[in-house]
Amino acid sequence: AEPITTNSKDPRWKWFKNFLGVLDGTHIKIRVLKVDKLRCRTRKGDIATNMLGVCIPDMHFVYILLGWEGSIIDGRVI
Repeated sequence: AEPITTNSKDPRWKWFKNFLGVLDGTHIKIRVLKVDKLRCRTRKGDIATNMLGVCIPDMHFVYILLGWEGSIIDGRVI
C-alpha cells in the first residue's frame, strides 16, 4: 500500500497523512444458539460479535478479524 500523501485534499483521508490505512472496530449483531447467548452478550445486552477492519485509501479491506465474543471491555477479558 502507498502512504497517504501530505498534500491529500480528500476529506476522508486528510487527517491520516503518511499512514498506510486506518482501522476501526464494531459489533455485528448475530444469531446464536440459546446456550451460547451468555458469552456473546455485549455490555449493552445485545447478542453480537466483535469485528476489526483495516482499509486502505481506495476503500479496500486489507485485514478483517472476526469472532471474539461479547464486549472487549467485558470483565472476563480484563
